[in-house]
Amino acid sequence: LSFENTIWRHFTAKNVETDELVEYRVQDLPEDRYEEAVELLVRHFLHDEPMCKAGGAAAEAQSVEGFSNAWRGILKDKISLVCFREGSDEIVGVNVLKLCSKDVDEGIPENAGRACTDMLRAMDFATRNGDLFARYGVDKFFAGFALLVVPKYRGLHLAEEILKARVPLGRAIGVHLTSTVFTNKFSQAAAATAGFEETYVISYNALRDTEPKINFPGVETEFVKLMSMKI
Repeated sequence: LSFENTIWRHFTAKNVETDELVEYRVQDLPEDRYEEAVELLVRHFLHDEPMCKAGGAAAEAQSVEGFSNAWRGILKDKISLVCFREGSDEIVGVNVLKLCSKDVDEGIPENAGRACTDMLRAMDFATRNGDLFARYGVDKFFAGFALLVVPKYRGLHLAEEILKARVPLGRAIGVHLTSTVFTNKFSQAAAATAGFEETYVISYNALRDTEPKINFPGVETEFVKLMSMKI
């Protein structure tokens, strides 16, 4: 299936420059923007996302490469989303999405760097404990592996609009569950507003003190939440 340039959602929000209400759209991320999306994620996500920030991912070359290669691989599924302001081709938000199937266990890449490996292990732990296939009676779902709103566009509720676009996307690809490990309180709130429910919750302290014993020092969010939405 190809959804090249398919627009999944229109919505209205402020123009950051003028405060006037303008149209935004969430659409398929075009292949010719993949590298730009990866560069934006390296520039902002690795600095701001709590697990990456705690692990110093942006300063660890091996993790930068590990994340970049992981995102490039996931983008090949061709279901990732991008947000644009109408009349502009400037990326204001991106959501890297991967199709996950019951009979495929891809594991965690080797030599991906300490910070990258720690985050992927924590996400894998939460996802396994959510037991999505059994709990929701599905054999596949699609998952988020990075949700970014570019800093100057934050505070406009764009994240929840990008998350809502997963509903028409899921219907189009015939996949009736989407699930994501949300690692900060802001994305968790956006997901709840967008219609996600909490499937599995673990505190950062428990991640550190019990299995899988991964420490993310200095995080300002209390919980890691696997959140899911039936479509």
